[in-house]
Amino acid sequence: MTPNRLKAAAIGGGAAGIASQIASTIPFAGTCLSCAFVLGGGLLAVFLATRSEPVAERPRYGEGALIGALAGVVAGILSAILTRIFDDSITEELRTALSDTEGVPPEVLEALSGDGASLLVGLLYLVGIFFSVVFSTIGGVIGAAVFYGRRTS
Repeated sequence: MTPNRLKAAAIGGGAAGIASQIASTIPFAGTCLSCAFVLGGGLLAVFLATRSEPVAERPRYGEGALIGALAGVVAGILSAILTRIFDDSITEELRTALSDTEGVPPEVLEALSGDGASLLVGLLYLVGIFFSVVFSTIGGVIGAAVFYGRRTS
């Protein structure tokens, strides 16, 4: 992996992380927009990585997937950090939602009153990072198909 491709993955992932965090504030379509922005971040990363390279004879899907996956890691981590900075009430919202739900055993609510809620929120962040990597990898593969065009003679 060249420094040019790492830089492109960082830029694409950073743009996707910020855009998806902003999109997640939209009430109904926020999740879909977040996924679309993360997918677009992988696509952007492949575009930035390949714009100065000569046209390939055939698409390199593996390279596009790798660049997209790296962009997804950056996007997921950045989004988790921004969520933690700007929306620190997620732990309290989780506790409130579970306490309002019928059928939740009291032991679960007790466990969430301590460090259990922080552990659960951390797991939610990891799930978010995982899905960022998945969608950004898909974007990277699409980018490889689009930007590594076939040579026409």
